Amino acid sequence: MNIGERQLVWSDEFDYSGVPATSKWKYQTGKSGWGNNELQNYTDNSTVADTAIVEDGCLKIKAKYENGEWKSARLNSKQSWKYGIIEARMKITDKKGAWPAFWMMPEKSEYGSWPKSGEIDIMENAPSTNGEHTIFSSLHAEGHYSASPKSIGRKNFGSDLSADWHTISVEWNESQITAYYDGVAQQTYYNDGSGYVNWPYDKPFYIILNLAIGGNLGGTGAASALQSTGTEFLIDYVRVYQ
Repeated sequence: MNIGERQLVWSDEFDYSGVPATSKWKYQTGKSGWGNNELQNYTDNSTVADTAIVEDGCLKIKAKYENGEWKSARLNSKQSWKYGIIEARMKITDKKGAWPAFWMMPEKSEYGSWPKSGEIDIMENAPSTNGEHTIFSSLHAEGHYSASPKSIGRKNFGSDLSADWHTISVEWNESQITAYYDGVAQQTYYNDGSGYVNWPYDKPFYIILNLAIGGNLGGTGAASALQSTGTEFLIDYVRVYQ
């Protein structure tokens, strides 16, 4: 990965305080389980910082258990991109019962509903089901999805991910997608030329940052242990280079 050959075309450095910049982010709200039996209600706190707070030079997505309900935040970038390096520096939650993610979805479902139009999971962390101190990266399309995605990275860091900053990115072009953890290449998935069934990754995608609780990967049984303290996912910056 050579960022030096590219220009920074979009970023949020979170060098301000209050709610996330409404010029760059929009909230996705609701408590439908999100197709994965998740517990949280994603709320819109665009006027009063609550579950998505910018302070201390970073974005803090906070999951809270209040009045018998989990509240959290899911932020989508207002802009979309086709190809580039998409990168974030973060302190990853690493708590059983929690499921933070940094990922991308297509701006338009031009090949059809999920998974036909694709999904790019840059970073997921689900200690209840995938092991503590572990992150993983994967791709979903009609030819590979759900329990059988294409892996582009998996690593056990051996210590609490919330204690240190880690830089996670993908390098994405018309022929391949590679995940990078702290600047080190993981795995690469190649465009086999068969079309959208295996490569719907030729359209603009937007960025998502969220902190889910429980569910198929988060671990519903473990979530109760977090009720008294809540948990958080910290993002120092998000950058897009092309």
